[in-house]
Amino acid sequence: MTVRFIFGQRQSRAGRFFVTCMRGFSCVPPILLALAAPARADTPSAHGVDRHAGPASRSSAHHADKTPAEPSLADLESEMAHVTTTRGARDLLGRIEALRLKDLAPTTGLLLRRAQDDLDAQRPLDAVQDMDDALLLQPDVEVLWRNRAQARLAARNPDGAVADLGVALHHDGRDVMAWKILEDTEEQRGDWQAAWKAWQHVIQLDPTIPDADHETQQLRLKAFGQPT
Repeated sequence: MTVRFIFGQRQSRAGRFFVTCMRGFSCVPPILLALAAPARADTPSAHGVDRHAGPASRSSAHHADKTPAEPSLADLESEMAHVTTTRGARDLLGRIEALRLKDLAPTTGLLLRRAQDDLDAQRPLDAVQDMDDALLLQPDVEVLWRNRAQARLAARNPDGAVADLGVALHHDGRDVMAWKILEDTEEQRGDWQAAWKAWQHVIQLDPTIPDADHETQQLRLKAFGQPT
């Protein structure tokens, strides 16, 4: 049972709702304008409050600056563990993935997209090479290790995929998608007890996965046999 996350693999029922925003670079937020338009000389400064404004204006601007901080990755992952609807989980996954990808350098992003193109064209070894190059540029970005694991899995190197997922999960042990890929990888290796353990993390981190009860029963049977 394999799920298509960042890179293309067979898709299970348990992972269908991941697909829309997880494939390729579709989760990357739109690129904002790099430079704001320069402030006009007859308007308040772009860097602060107009010195000639009255006390009320300065007070309003001061309060306007105190906008709520954006949720962190840890905040969103904690929220994910308590989500109650599939739609809510899908939306949260999109926001989480956007945060994971936001620090990618332009060159790294190009390599990531090229790796996806290689996998779409059934060239998994080229995809692995692309991800090798991406990791040379930004080895501290967790999602790149996860993506190379997916490419290695497509290239029939499940042991290499497990090694990469170990690094990814060391960076972030609450990455539900990394745990799901690990479950898929262990299934391909035939290690059903390891797949069962990875699945326990998946359902703990995302309680809305479709058909979770059925999948749990099937994995339990393969890992431990028919109960007596």
